[in-house]
Amino acid sequence: MIDLSCPLLPVCQRHAPHSHHVEIAFHADDTAIIATSRNPTLLVSYLESYLNDLQRWLSDWRIAINVTKSTAIILTLARRHFIQPRPLTLFGEPIEWVDTTHYMGVTLDTRLTFSPHIDPVRRRTAQKMGMLGLPRNMKSDLSVRNGALLYKQLIRPLMDYACPAWRSAAHSLVRRLQVLQSKCLCLATGAPWYVITGRSMRIWAFRC
Repeated sequence: MIDLSCPLLPVCQRHAPHSHHVEIAFHADDTAIIATSRNPTLLVSYLESYLNDLQRWLSDWRIAINVTKSTAIILTLARRHFIQPRPLTLFGEPIEWVDTTHYMGVTLDTRLTFSPHIDPVRRRTAQKMGMLGLPRNMKSDLSVRNGALLYKQLIRPLMDYACPAWRSAAHSLVRRLQVLQSKCLCLATGAPWYVITGRSMRIWAFRC
C-alpha cells in the first residue's frame, strides 16, 4: 500500500488512472494505492506500473504531489520475513518503505497487530483521566449522569475511533483498553474500585 497526498480530491476520483491490479482509496487529501499479491516481487511490479501511469497523468493535469510525505508498506499476516523490496519512485524521488504508517488517523503496521495504534491511544486516554477525576477531587456535586456524559465526550471518542478497523487486534491489547476504560468510568461516576468489573459498570462496556 502507498499513501499519497493528493490535494484535488474531486478531480482525482473522476479522472485518475485505473488498473485491474490496483485499487485506489480517496479521503480528503489522502490517497491510498493498494495492490494485492502473494508474491512480493509481483506486488511491487503492480505498484511500479501504476506509479508510471500516475506520473504521466499528474504531469498532464499539472497536479503536484509531495512525494516526501508518501510512504509504502507491505501488510501481511504471514509470519515469514520479507526481504526489503526494491525502492519505488515517483518523479524521480524515492518513496520510502516503512514498518508503520498513518492513514485516516489509524497507525498500520506490517503485521496488522495494531499495537502501534493502541499504545498511543492508551497514553492519550491516561492523560485525560485527570479531567474526569478533577470534579470528584474538588468534592463537587457532579451527578453520575453528568460524569458519564463527560466520559462519553472526552474518553469514548479516543478509544472508539476506527475500532472496526483495529478490533481484530490481540485480546491482550484490547484488554488493556478495557482496563483503562473501567478506571475512567470509576473516576467519572465516583464508583469505588471494587465495582470495576461489577454489573453496574457493564452498561458502558467496551464495544465496537
